[in-house]
Amino acid sequence: MQEERIRQFVLQVFSEFSGTKSEAAYLVDLRIKGPQRGRKIEIVVDTDAGIRISQCARFSRRIREMIENDSEVLSCVGEDFELMVSSPGLGEPLKFPRQYIRHSGKLLRVTYTDESGVQSELFGRLVDLSLSDESRQWIMIMPEKTRSKGAKHDKNPVTLYLDQIVRSVPEAEL
Repeated sequence: MQEERIRQFVLQVFSEFSGTKSEAAYLVDLRIKGPQRGRKIEIVVDTDAGIRISQCARFSRRIREMIENDSEVLSCVGEDFELMVSSPGLGEPLKFPRQYIRHSGKLLRVTYTDESGVQSELFGRLVDLSLSDESRQWIMIMPEKTRSKGAKHDKNPVTLYLDQIVRSVPEAEL
């Protein structure tokens, strides 16, 4: 109940800030942890261009205000709740197709299921994508060399449909 109410607060805050630099913000994840008193509320938000810390701070202030003014939610999370509004960190799996837009040109580690049902892993650079609703959504990965000896390096781009992808994680550029 409280999670759904807090989710409504987040969406309302996005609506309030539409038309500002925060207009493309969307909810990636919402978690409530801990005992009845002093719960920790973790809200992960993003934009297609990447969320800025100032946006997270603005969202956090407004969401905190809404929670503190709702006695029912406040009684569930406790008056000494902790609120954390942040962007998805490096190493966090992508959850929504639109997150691929922001990672175009960057390294990804993708676990996928091929046509024969076998799970494989691919490490490479996201070089192209199609997220249109009219066709099956896909991404194209240019494989990168791996450090393991004896591993083959395919120089041809690999196209994966999003419904084949089990897990996709952005990797650090070294």
